Amino acid sequence: MKYAYILIALCLASCCFAATPDTPKAAALTTNEVTMEAVAKIKVGDTTGAQIRELLGTPWRTNNYGDCNVVDYQESWEYLGHDANGQFKINIEFDEAGVARIVAKIPPKGPIVVLAAAPPPQRAHKH
Repeated sequence: MKYAYILIALCLASCCFAATPDTPKAAALTTNEVTMEAVAKIKVGDTTGAQIRELLGTPWRTNNYGDCNVVDYQESWEYLGHDANGQFKINIEFDEAGVARIVAKIPPKGPIVVLAAAPPPQRAHKH
């Protein structure tokens, strides 16, 4: 069941990416490109948005789902990177508390690769 949330979030993310054109060529040359070494320092379930901004810099693009509360993930950030296989995007999904819950690598072609995922925090039951 916990992986169902991850799959739904990734499907939503891929829909957003599928609806947008490829990354502009000029954006690929910016100095804000992330490295996989920096991304590996993100600890899902623990690292906050402020810590990620300090680690990776300003996101290339952000999405805020606001009140739609599709899967408990309220915001996602995208970063651009480049490796031997070409350009890629890093997508980071945040929960309501601003803590990273999913980190995925999205190549221009091929499947989305989930690098790390944590289930949403347990909510206290009110009786």
